Amino acid sequence: MTALDPFRLDGRRALITGASRGIGRGIAEAYAQAGARLALAARTTGNLSEVAASVAQIGGEAHTFGADLADAEAPTRLVQRAAEVLGGLDFVVNNAGDGGHDGLTLEGYRRILHLNLRAPVLITQAARPHLLESQAPVVINVSSVSARLGGAEPYGPLKAALSSYTVGLAREWGKDGIRVVAIAPGVIETDMTAGYTDADWWTGNLAERVALGRNGQVDEIAGVARFLASEAAAYITGAVIPVDGGWVHQY
Repeated sequence: MTALDPFRLDGRRALITGASRGIGRGIAEAYAQAGARLALAARTTGNLSEVAASVAQIGGEAHTFGADLADAEAPTRLVQRAAEVLGGLDFVVNNAGDGGHDGLTLEGYRRILHLNLRAPVLITQAARPHLLESQAPVVINVSSVSARLGGAEPYGPLKAALSSYTVGLAREWGKDGIRVVAIAPGVIETDMTAGYTDADWWTGNLAERVALGRNGQVDEIAGVARFLASEAAAYITGAVIPVDGGWVHQY
């Protein structure tokens, strides 16, 4: 046995939502490198094909599913399809979400509510029977540093609710051996955040806002997600782990 063995995910079956780009893609590739078998979901399948090809180059297995998780029946249906193709589930990574730029309209609010909170809850509940059959079941919710910041737009409060759900569910499901954890990323450089990370108001004061003085990278989130799914984190549950470079808050 080597010191790296606890970090392997060989043969484990993972459902990852929002897997077509950014953090979701990074987690998918990290899990594939560790030996996991993957079910990858996103609203559109075009980019998912690229991710599946990347996983194949690593030597991994990935099945792709198009699913708009704002639709009422999509979360439960996705779990059923993923568990069927993989023969069960060991991990669920609830990464899909929406920043909610249209969140102050009624329709926009409904959509981000469904994507950021309702879908993770429904997916997790639908996955429970499969997780109960796993030897090392884990649910990983992707929250946000915004959960601690508050704000007038719904995104931060909804991520705060997801973090709270993580803690409560970990307490309830711990007796069944299911670990439930969350990652709270700070500003991570992806195509989705490019307009934010390139803005003068952000870059000009970056060192004052983030202790490490830089934005985060996708692989820095993916590495934490791999750790949390692994046996190395077997005694971690109910934790909401900030991966934000030491965001400096003013309360």
